[in-house]
Amino acid sequence: MTISYTLDVSQTNLQSFLSLLFRWRGSVWKAVCGQLAVWTAVFLFISCVYRYFLSPTQQDVFEQLVRYFDNKLDANIPLTFLLGFFVSFVVARWGSILNGIGWIDDASLLFATYIRGADEETRVIRRNLVRYLVLSQALVLRDISMQVRKRFPTMDTLAASGLMTHEEMDILDHIKDPYSRYWTSIQWSLNLVYECQKKGTVESFYLMNKIVDEIGKFRHGLASLLKYDWVPVPLVYPQVIFLAVRIYFAICLIGRQFIVTGPNPSGIDLWLPITTMVQFLVYMGWMKVAEALLNPLGEDDDDLECNYIIDKNLITGLSIVDTMWKHDDTGYSMVEEHTTKTPSMKKDEFWGIDKIAPLYSMESAERSVHPLVGSASKINLVKNKKEIVMTPHKNKLSELDPSEQKTYLRRVNVSDHNAKHAKQRSIERANSPDKCLNKMRSRSNGKFRTSANGSQNGVDLWTRADSPPDDSSSHDSCSHSGSII
Repeated sequence: MTISYTLDVSQTNLQSFLSLLFRWRGSVWKAVCGQLAVWTAVFLFISCVYRYFLSPTQQDVFEQLVRYFDNKLDANIPLTFLLGFFVSFVVARWGSILNGIGWIDDASLLFATYIRGADEETRVIRRNLVRYLVLSQALVLRDISMQVRKRFPTMDTLAASGLMTHEEMDILDHIKDPYSRYWTSIQWSLNLVYECQKKGTVESFYLMNKIVDEIGKFRHGLASLLKYDWVPVPLVYPQVIFLAVRIYFAICLIGRQFIVTGPNPSGIDLWLPITTMVQFLVYMGWMKVAEALLNPLGEDDDDLECNYIIDKNLITGLSIVDTMWKHDDTGYSMVEEHTTKTPSMKKDEFWGIDKIAPLYSMESAERSVHPLVGSASKINLVKNKKEIVMTPHKNKLSELDPSEQKTYLRRVNVSDHNAKHAKQRSIERANSPDKCLNKMRSRSNGKFRTSANGSQNGVDLWTRADSPPDDSSSHDSCSHSGSII
């Protein structure tokens, strides 16, 4: 789950600093403290052996080792130089992966604007164009991200989740490309756009090319993800960095011991090497940044929310093409039958559903996600107020006479806002994600019998069945009428 701390640093004061410093999840403390505790324990063990169990002759030999290992250690292993270049390289690579993961908003806006038609069949085309792009993204991510692979362990789960139909899955199964098949749904999208132009639903070749270019940009981003997965950072590079850091602090176990005997003892005997422990915290934390960002599509705290991106693209894309299109009497007709390689146009699994809830396997649904929601979006700044007064800025007020100032004065009642905010917070507290998932898990136990012909209790696996109404569903916000459980 991506760790968000943007709201905590909205002000540069001591409170913001402390709030940022003492976070645990995704923090340097969580990444390093366990290893620091082990290193400190080993250091103290060696110190005790040196002080209490070695003979004077052996202590002299040990003290010579201490001086040898500590001599020019920072010059011989330049950690700042090594880690600085490596982390800069990995962060740049991470940024490229983030930019290439694909956002469907631009393409959906073009679908909604340029593919004209108010009839149901044209809606099906626009929605299927969105679904095909999201399907191609899911096909790519399930091959390179364990998050998505756990959510969609088989192609059947992609179909059951509504991202593709049974017919489309059969077509994909017969694709002979041994390397990837994500391009297939991209090709379906391009075929649909061409047929739309051919029949007049898209008015000109220029507009068609605009849509095609946007689809190409989306595909290019997915292709870049495959390339980053195919060609990682050369193995020698991270090996050198990770070994150098660990060898440095292994040497420090002896080189930073306090000498308590002989002609040249340490000036002060603290037992614990405070400065070396600070070094450990900084350098190991720095290295952990690189380790986490080497594969940002994994399952660490700060890895990208791949499953959430799929959900966001699907929901946003379908919402745009259904609500952003302005009705007019175009009289355009739907595209005729496609080629044999293009699936027939059908209503998607989310047709008629206002609250789209993409499906996960029960195991992958347990992973928490950090949604693409503003860090300050849920903060209610007028909680204890009944109204707020709106006025021009003081610089403008000085230019207005009293009568003009009065005309600009506005009073805004915030009672409804506070009531809605309190109701939403109450619902969130009463129905936490973990609580809702546990309810869903308990309902799923023993509910279905899968038959040999691929149906559950006589229901087609690829059809989202409406749950029969009951008394509990009307009072349980965790229940949805579109659930098959």
